[in-house]
Amino acid sequence: MTPQAASSPSAEPRSTPSKPPAPQGSSSSSPEPTAKGTSVRSVNYPDRYWHISGDYVRLDPVTSPADRRAATFTVVKSLAESRCYSFATADGGYLRHQNFLLRAEHDDGAPLFRQDVTFCPRRSSFGGAVMLESVNYPGRFLRHQNLRLRLDPYQNTDLYRADSAFLLVDGLG
Repeated sequence: MTPQAASSPSAEPRSTPSKPPAPQGSSSSSPEPTAKGTSVRSVNYPDRYWHISGDYVRLDPVTSPADRRAATFTVVKSLAESRCYSFATADGGYLRHQNFLLRAEHDDGAPLFRQDVTFCPRRSSFGGAVMLESVNYPGRFLRHQNLRLRLDPYQNTDLYRADSAFLLVDGLG
């Protein structure tokens, strides 16, 4: 699917907010961890999931058992803000934004690390999906661009809203 295909009528959001989405209630919006973990699926590329590739997180199709494990995380209470959450990796690391790119790293004990791994759920214009806002860069949300996960300032466009909408689903691994 090309990015242009994301603007098809079936992918259109119901509303077009001109400002960043409002916070969601903490208890009903937080995903419930499962024994299998959690995977994060793209709304506008429904066959692609967050996937650790090298040190970075990409949006990839997941087919092999190793890929399925690399696309499964544990959602934990965030390290910096109680109403938000972090994504832990199977090897004990976390998904962190650094230089505005999402990557897998181990905790270095620094306060900056705790903020970089903290994402707050926000309402998405796509039913059941969330947008994930950085706690230390308010107004910047995780989105995919060129199949890489990055932190970008909110843009009032259909493509941005689709690229930053994710479904938290049962883990693939």
